[in-house]
Amino acid sequence: MRCRAGLGLAMAGLLSACAFWAAPASAQRPDPLPNRTVRIVVPFAPGGTSDIVARILAVGATPFLPAGAVVDNKAGAAGNIGTAEVARAQPDGTTLIQCTIGTCAANPFLYGNPGYDLQRSFTPLILTGAVRNIMSVSNALPAKTLAEVVALARARPGTLTFGSSGVGASNQLAPELLRGMLGINWVHVPYRGSGPAITDLIGGRIDVFFDNLPSILPQIRAGTVRAIAAVSNERIPELPDVPTFRESGLPELAQGLEIDSWFGFLAPAGTPEAVVAALNAAFNKALEDPTVRQRLREAAVVPLGGPPSRMADQLRSEAARWGEVIRSNHISAE
Repeated sequence: MRCRAGLGLAMAGLLSACAFWAAPASAQRPDPLPNRTVRIVVPFAPGGTSDIVARILAVGATPFLPAGAVVDNKAGAAGNIGTAEVARAQPDGTTLIQCTIGTCAANPFLYGNPGYDLQRSFTPLILTGAVRNIMSVSNALPAKTLAEVVALARARPGTLTFGSSGVGASNQLAPELLRGMLGINWVHVPYRGSGPAITDLIGGRIDVFFDNLPSILPQIRAGTVRAIAAVSNERIPELPDVPTFRESGLPELAQGLEIDSWFGFLAPAGTPEAVVAALNAAFNKALEDPTVRQRLREAAVVPLGGPPSRMADQLRSEAARWGEVIRSNHISAE
């Protein structure tokens, strides 16, 4: 699906502990950006938080780009299809990929060949925002607390289902962590994005969904799903009555559970440094705009921004963290 913005990692050689990308140096006089529309590929279906963030940023950056920006949804294979497409794109600044914890931290450890190599295929551009995660359940599930959900999962091994926006997404990693921490056996149901998963959660076709706050918050407020626990060490301001995992009373969770999702843009490797610098400047200007910041905050997104090096640091640290989680918990894409 393509929408006008104005309207509306293979394991071999992935990374080392000491080196990742070197951030592009800022240019004294950036080359003019190509006089063509910048296409931001979101590798998931419309309706999820990744899509929401990209669209807000595309609208906000349009005044600072020669021909504006559009968002193009290319869902499939847990985000690998769209991400691999951009890895093959011309490195001229007109095609970017929306990067997430799944595609840019987990997938390279889950798939033997996701279709791209983060270190070799891309150049970091900008870290745009971060969100909290919330655990919700279907209203049809007879559980109103985290302890009750865990008790049901233990009493009915292999029957409770949890959805995700794709293999390797944060909303798969969190319940997989709980599987190991609590010794529960529940079934993963992957979707092509948060939107379809939320639809099935509302309809009672899945039982549990860990999601980014922006895309699930309207349903929580509408009462069509039930919020159970904040996936953070502090309560979420938008849902002050929802307890954290630390507050669940379960001894296994006395240290809590904290997983923040984050978003950013990458350009194909080989994109000229001056173009990277110019694009980074355009999106930083958008993130400084009061209207954009307000729209992000209304969607429960914390605006970030900064130089390309900040995005490079984020990629390095998150890949190290989630690579270890995936290995130690024996999580696979199958």
